[in-house]
Parts: sequence; C-alpha cells; structure tokens
Amino acid sequence: MADKKQNGVFYNVIVILSLLIFQQSASAVGRFVANIFTHDQRAEYGIFTWISIHHITQMLLAIIVIVILAKVLKLDFGFSLGDRKVGMEHVVNLTIVVLVYALIWRIVVHLRGNVNVPDYPLNFSNIAGEFGFQLLLSGPSEEILFRALPIIVLVWSFRENKTVRKIRELEISLENLIAALFFTIAHISWTISPFSISASWIQMTLSMILGLWFGIAYKKSKSIIYPMAMHSIWNVVVVGAKYIHLAFLL
Repeated sequence: MADKKQNGVFYNVIVILSLLIFQQSASAVGRFVANIFTHDQRAEYGIFTWISIHHITQMLLAIIVIVILAKVLKLDFGFSLGDRKVGMEHVVNLTIVVLVYALIWRIVVHLRGNVNVPDYPLNFSNIAGEFGFQLLLSGPSEEILFRALPIIVLVWSFRENKTVRKIRELEISLENLIAALFFTIAHISWTISPFSISASWIQMTLSMILGLWFGIAYKKSKSIIYPMAMHSIWNVVVVGAKYIHLAFLL
C-alpha cells in the first residue's frame, strides 16, 4: 500500500515537472521563431510583431498538445461558454478591480516621478499594435498554455489522490496553485549563457494573485473563455492607463 502511494506521488511529480518543462520549452520555441522574423524587437515594427509571433507560436504548441490529450484521455479543457453567469461575474469584478488598480498605480508613479517614457515612437502603428496584441493574443495564448493545459492535466493526474480531492474543496485547489506558480515562474527573465536571473517583485506578486484568480474563474465557470477575457482586459487597461498618462505629460 505504501509502495503504491509512493509510486503515485512520484508519478504526479513527473507530470508536474513535464508540464513546467513543456511551458518553458514552448516559450523558448516561440522566441526562436519570433527571432527568425524580426531581429530587433525594439525596432518600430517590432514593438508588437516579435511578441505576437512568440505568443502565437507557444499557443499553437499548447493547442496541439491539448487536442492530443483531449482525444487520448477524453479530457475537457473548457473551450465552450460553460457557466456564463459565473464567468461574466468574474469578468466584471476583474474589470472593476483593474480600473481602480490602474488609477492608483498611475497616481503613485506620477507622485514618485518615475514615469518611464518608451524608447520607441509613440505613433498610431505602435500603439494600435500593442493594444491589438494585448487584446487578442496575450489572454488567449497565456491562458491556454498556463491555465487550461496544466489545470486539467493535473486534475486528471491527481484523480486518485484522496488528499488532493479534499484540498480541491477549498477555494484554491492544488492544481490551481501549481498553475499559478508556473505562470509566475514564466515572468522571470533568465539566461543560461551567461547565467542570469532577473525579476520584478511587483510583477511576480501580481502574476501569482491574478493567476490564482484566473484559475478560480476557470474551474468555477468550466470555461477558459472567461480567464482569457480577464487576462486581456487587465493588460489592455494597464497599457491604456500608461498611454493616457504619457499623453498628459508629453
């Protein structure tokens, strides 16, 4: 009995590590493909081009794996409208929170006098391109890779673990916590050669909190559509507040 339990724990650890490796690999492949099409992501055309190609690539890789797992393991990754009432409640609540957050954050930044002026032309092409990316790609790409894929796979992996089933009754399930942690890790910049790691504690904290919220919305609504919308709305509002702030200063 003890051996069976140990084997189950070992199996779950392998699944968790495999998910993390796949996410990091999908992002790395996305960077590789993006670099093929544009060598300078800070060039005028590259403000949104590089990151758009990167996110499209990692999303397609995640979708391929999801399609295979859905067919082989008969898993439902929530690409339907699910519980519309629950989903829209989370979307509305998130919108209110991000509007308040963006206003307060812009006031704090202004009072501290550390407004960062972008080092690229603030023309229509760049601004519209960034908004387009944030609205159409940031949410779908990252929620498919960092929410739908890991949470459903972990629910399947933990299906025979009684302890995990008890934890799942709480607001924040173990699979949601792991997915949010992976989402946070994805916001750490690192290189192997030369080895370096850099991260913003503010971005890390926000990533963890929002990751947990998106996961709760996903599991309660049984749809990835609403976390996608929440993610994109957050990014669009934050970016929009930045440009509005700059418009008053420049």
